[in-house]
Amino acid sequence: MRSIAAALLIASALSAHAQSDRFRFGGFGDAVFVYASRSGHTSLDGGELDLFASARLTDNWSILGEGFIQHELRGEDVDLPSTKRVDFELERLYAAYNPSDRLRVEIGQIHTGIISWNAREHRGRFLQTPIATPTIAIREEQGGAWPLRFIGVWVSGRLPGTLGVQYGAGVGEARGAARDEIQPLLDERSKLARLVTLSIAPDSLPGLEAGAAAYDGNIPAPDGKLREHDGTLFASFVHNGIELRSEWAEMHHHRLADGADFVTHGWYALASFRPPGRWKALRPYVLIDQLDAAAGEVYLSDVHDQKAEALGVRWDAAKWLALKGELRSHLTANGSRDQGARVQIAFSF
Repeated sequence: MRSIAAALLIASALSAHAQSDRFRFGGFGDAVFVYASRSGHTSLDGGELDLFASARLTDNWSILGEGFIQHELRGEDVDLPSTKRVDFELERLYAAYNPSDRLRVEIGQIHTGIISWNAREHRGRFLQTPIATPTIAIREEQGGAWPLRFIGVWVSGRLPGTLGVQYGAGVGEARGAARDEIQPLLDERSKLARLVTLSIAPDSLPGLEAGAAAYDGNIPAPDGKLREHDGTLFASFVHNGIELRSEWAEMHHHRLADGADFVTHGWYALASFRPPGRWKALRPYVLIDQLDAAAGEVYLSDVHDQKAEALGVRWDAAKWLALKGELRSHLTANGSRDQGARVQIAFSF
């Protein structure tokens, strides 16, 4: 907590002097109080601190860097107590060329976009409605299963027309022997991963977006090289205070040595509503989160099945401050079900 508080004070001081039309420094942070009924365990965790800096070099060129400061091995499961060691993870670092809505090119360490939750909520949990991130969207260093970042080139844009077709395509270094590693750039033994996305956002239906994504790559897993094929389908409707989001993802790993196949599925559904008038600062929500991890796969040995339901409310106390409270039922790492309550303070600067 002390290290995160110190980092926050430094970041706030820098932010007060660093904002301009061409440069921005900021961040997001949170703290979570948890009560788990099965164990009777209570904890107050410093959460994570997300720092980012962006600079516009010209009208078309910009750069962005982003990193997380968090307790090591805490993962996304806030029911676990924090470790004393604080870890820093570089999340994104890229240069972007963006001459128009039809074309944007990013070069560097970027998000893959295979999970739309991460492509949309690029930064800290202040931006998302619920406290917890859906299991399929958990970052690799926190124990997540899907490849959410790579080093390479990403091209995206929106095509002209009322259908609102949006495309994306990229190539980059696939992930390494550990899920939170990226294979060395330009290593002759590694092969490039490939990713494509396609979605629509019709002008006639404001707030609606639906699409699909596919990822292909090789993994130098400890128990033998894996060929990875991932596919996702997503849809969302956000309009007039209504928020509906859902996503389904499948990960297929094929072990080349013996032909063994491992298939992991996951999905989530989120619904929330912001009432008008005097209650507009409140957003009640419900989140259903499911994951069926492939049995017997060494590469996903620390990923467990999840069946979780959460009912909560978010209160936007200020533009920079959100308070969230929820009741949650979920599976623990040992397969037992636990219920509990969580309260989160999330902020931006």
